[in-house]
Order: sequence, then structure tokens, then C-alpha cells
Amino acid sequence: MEQLQKKIVTYQWKDVIKRGLFALSIPLISLTYPMLNQYRGNTNDLFTFVDKLIPFNKFFILPYVSWYIFIAVFSVILCIADKEKYFKLLITLNIGMITCYIIYYFYPTYVPRPLILGTDFFSNLVLNLYAADNPYNCFPSIHVLNSVLIALYIYESEKVSKCTKVICIIMSVSIILSTMFIKQHYFADVIAGVIFAFILYFSFRNLKFNLHKRGTITYIE
Repeated sequence: MEQLQKKIVTYQWKDVIKRGLFALSIPLISLTYPMLNQYRGNTNDLFTFVDKLIPFNKFFILPYVSWYIFIAVFSVILCIADKEKYFKLLITLNIGMITCYIIYYFYPTYVPRPLILGTDFFSNLVLNLYAADNPYNCFPSIHVLNSVLIALYIYESEKVSKCTKVICIIMSVSIILSTMFIKQHYFADVIAGVIFAFILYFSFRNLKFNLHKRGTITYIE
């Protein structure tokens, strides 16, 4: 009996690792972004009066850069706890990012950045981000899109604890706000990212996985 239990546990973790490998699609798709994040002629300005009301705040650099950890941690949680929501998340993330890249190509935008004179830790973090990421191709915001999708699937999952859901939502909201407070995105970029995330979420909500038959996928109206 003990040996059987060990075999079951080993099999389950092998299954989790196999599922986790599908997440490599996200960094692979991201490899195309540097080619798009360049000046390619005329750009569009989506500045609104709302952006004028939002001050620059260097401290929001922390939630902004935590986005990478946020995606990794909560994707792993879904991968382990709820494989159906995990696969839905991967599908929507992939479609969302590819769609955003297509929009970036045909509708390039530009977000001007503030002059930062400080030499403290937070100011340097913002300056390093600005140096690594050009101010082009911001509509819709992928930071916002991915944060909302992860929060939606974590919240919907019955296999994730309430505490985890609360932490996920708080981090998601702080990341969304950070995109505007450190002037990486306009308000329009954020709204577009949120709307697009909900469109993707509800479009694939009825997707069902028959995971006991070699991962067969069916779509139920």
C-alpha cells in the first residue's frame, strides 16, 4: 500500500512538471517583443485628462517589477492545484500577448517619461527600467492584461485558498496602478488591457478539458 501511494505521488508530480512545461510558451512569445519595442516612425498619443491627474510615484516601481514573480508564482499555484484553470490561463495569456503584439505593430503608441533627478534606490530602479524598456507599444498594456487574467482564474478556482485569492487580487491591483504611477502606461492602455482580459476570460469560460483522455479539449456552449 505504501509503495502504491509513493507511485501515485510520483506520477502526480510528473504530471505537474509536464503541465508546467507548457508555460514556456509565454517567455518564447515574449522573445518577439524587443523587435517591436523600437521606434518605427509615427506613433500615436493616447494621453487623456485622467493621466494629468495621476502623479509620478517612484515607489510603485516595486509592484511593477514584481509582475514577473507574480506571474510565475500564481501560474505554478494553478498548475499544481487546478489544471483546468491553468490551461485556460495559458491559452488566454498566449492569445492575449500575440494579439497585443499585432496591435503594437499596426498601431504603435508612445508614452513620454518624466525627468528623474533623484539618485536614491527607487529612482535608480525606475531609471534602470526606462533604460531597459523603450517607451513604445503600450496599448493595450500586457502588464495589465496578464495581471487581470491571473487574478480572474485564481479567484474563480475552488481549489485555491481564500488567503491566496486575496493576496493575488491585492498584487494584481497594485501592479495595474503601478503602470500609471511610474508612467509606463496611459490610462487608456490600462482600460484596454482590463477590457481585453475580460473578453478573453468570458470567451473561454465554457472551455472544458477532458483531462482523463490524453488531454482532449472540448468546447461546450
